[in-house]
Amino acid sequence: MIIIKSIKKLSFYVIVATLCNPYASASTVDQGANTFSVNAGVTFNIDNNGASDFRFNWTDPNPSATSFSNIFDPTLVLTLGQTYHFQRTSVSHPFVLMDNSATTLIEIINGSYSRKSSTTGAQITAAILKPVADFTADPGPTNDLITWTPDALGDFWYTCSVVGHTGMTGMISVVPEPSNFALIASAVAFALVCLRRR
Repeated sequence: MIIIKSIKKLSFYVIVATLCNPYASASTVDQGANTFSVNAGVTFNIDNNGASDFRFNWTDPNPSATSFSNIFDPTLVLTLGQTYHFQRTSVSHPFVLMDNSATTLIEIINGSYSRKSSTTGAQITAAILKPVADFTADPGPTNDLITWTPDALGDFWYTCSVVGHTGMTGMISVVPEPSNFALIASAVAFALVCLRRR
């Protein structure tokens, strides 16, 4: 009888922990330090703050439908296999996605990513994901956007392809999709902690 009651309590805590786990239901989790984990496909609407920053806005898909606005040059943690759209919504500043070879072009200044001032247009073009046209979102009012379903893990970069606009730069890390096993394991661990505290 005691074992059955304990199993019922454990089951209850597992369900509660799974529902309360931000990765189990939310598409976007603010990890602090201008870093956002986006585990489901969204459309990033991107305008700019002069020639110094890209400004991202997006809304998570239902059921959360949480909106994120005025996020300047965020670090994005995206999920392998999910489809993301990058849409420029203002004039000037072509937005491009670059592979990890761009790491040599990047520096950190006061906690923010920036391209080195010595970076050339040829170096930017060489680092853009291929085919280049598919990974370039020209400024609005066009319907040009980047649709990307990451198929490799690792770090990628985004930047303005105008050589002198070095601050309009950020990092994208592509991570594996959290497995159901990992979610359940974390929920069970949480449940066991709750039971121990009783």
